Amino acid sequence: MNEKGSKTGAEIIVDCLKAEGVQFVFGVVGSAILDLLDVIYRTPGIRFIRVQHEQAGAFMADGYAKMTGEPGICTATCGPGVTNMVTGVAGAFHDCSPLIVIGGDIHTSHYGRGSSNFHEIDQEALFRPITKMSKRIERVERVGEFMRMGFRVAQSGRKGPVYLGIPRNIQKEEVRGEVWPKERYRSASLVRGDERAIDQACELLLKAKSPVMLGGGGVRWAMAQSEILELAELMGIPVAVNQKGCVPEDHPWSVGVVGTTGYPHARDLIREADLLLTLGCTLNQVTTASYTDQVIPRGAKIIQVDIDPTEFGKNFPIELGVAGDLKAVLREMIEQLKPEASKREKESRLRDILLRKEKFEERLLSEGAESDAVPIHRLRLMRDLNKVLGKDAIISSESGSTNGWFYYGFKAHTPLLEPGGLSCMGSGWCMAMGASVAYPDRPVVSVIGDGAFMMTLNELATAVDNKIPVVVVVQHNAVYGNVRRKQITHFEERFAGSELYIPDLTKFARSFGAHGERVEKPEQIIPALGRALASEKPAVLDVIIDASKESLEPPVKLQVKDRY
Repeated sequence: MNEKGSKTGAEIIVDCLKAEGVQFVFGVVGSAILDLLDVIYRTPGIRFIRVQHEQAGAFMADGYAKMTGEPGICTATCGPGVTNMVTGVAGAFHDCSPLIVIGGDIHTSHYGRGSSNFHEIDQEALFRPITKMSKRIERVERVGEFMRMGFRVAQSGRKGPVYLGIPRNIQKEEVRGEVWPKERYRSASLVRGDERAIDQACELLLKAKSPVMLGGGGVRWAMAQSEILELAELMGIPVAVNQKGCVPEDHPWSVGVVGTTGYPHARDLIREADLLLTLGCTLNQVTTASYTDQVIPRGAKIIQVDIDPTEFGKNFPIELGVAGDLKAVLREMIEQLKPEASKREKESRLRDILLRKEKFEERLLSEGAESDAVPIHRLRLMRDLNKVLGKDAIISSESGSTNGWFYYGFKAHTPLLEPGGLSCMGSGWCMAMGASVAYPDRPVVSVIGDGAFMMTLNELATAVDNKIPVVVVVQHNAVYGNVRRKQITHFEERFAGSELYIPDLTKFARSFGAHGERVEKPEQIIPALGRALASEKPAVLDVIIDASKESLEPPVKLQVKDRY
């Protein structure tokens, strides 16, 4: 700030971040954001976390947002800096994750000359399809306005990322301006559902003989887990999810995950349902086995509750749509249904659910959850992870067959960090780092495939440099398991590109200053995991798993003819 009380554009940006309580900014330094980073460097309470590649900055911001519910902030220089962030931002957009993406941009006096300019591309247009809002700020006096707009848009309704391009000169120019407290430009109040729609939903629920709730990604953002479980207990309704851990799997009414690699009993309960109450769930391709009737039964009545009414009936016809915040809608339904709760017969249904869950546990044991085989069976790895990790542990998973086995064999108590619908390989463990930054006192473990780890293993330097003690459990079988299975099924075992060269990951980890161990026998899993957690350092466990045909996918994988 100069003597007249004016501030530079970069100072206004940082003041706006402070007004929102931002503590961390993830990214890579570059010429077009030097002024911004210099202000961050001089600002107590905000820490810039330098990553190795801008993609990881977006992934880490996404993980931070998913764990805290607050926007994750990432930044990059113009041109290749922001293009490197595209995949991470697109993944956040797919998962409705609130990010504020700040990109340096070309000086306003040079802008528009295209390839004549160093690093110039149309960044605003680039991010428009993968954000809720994409803007280039052309005047310094509007910096505060656009920052407020960005935070408001990212967190309103269906959440999502926002891109703001900040030209170099706008960061330097000065203006007198007021930075508003966040209460002056956005509301934290919940969007209540229409009373008539809630009345109808309660009537349908009371008439149903075998209703089931199905929670999706919206449960995380609404923080509605306790309301879902209260309604389940009140009315005797089993709860399935399409995003693992949205409700704790050890709760009596929780039946686990449904989808192409979901729990058989969860799928069976949904197929037997006469009413499906979906909560922040889009009934997407993976959940429904490519929109077939393998999961969602034909003729079942569907009540769809979502903050975004454009989701209603998008993939399956519905009986009723209720637009509103899940937490607020469920709270009203609970209060309305309480007088009827004593009339519900719940004990027999609960016994049936517990019996189904018990049979599934027996199935896991028979399929390898306690196997002593070498190489290590994936279900044994999942079971031993469950034995070591407490309910406060933050867990990330990955895409492909690694995620399928994790969904099938691991019991989750909290929402997972995962690649989501866009399924960006290597994103899960970067998200885990972002989560660890937010919650440094909680154990954080990333369960990842070797192919996915190879895509972002350079970020081990970020973890070591910033003392982020994430434990990375690498499932090492030297193949892309998901596509290899498809090559076996559809391409007569022509393994084009699915075999991997994987170096000695323990030596790699140690060379960075991280803890590293190779795990080759089942009895080594628990001691090695204990040592990794106790090291309080970034750690890599290189776990050698079975690479046979039978191990590529869990035994419940639903298949759709002619679709890979």
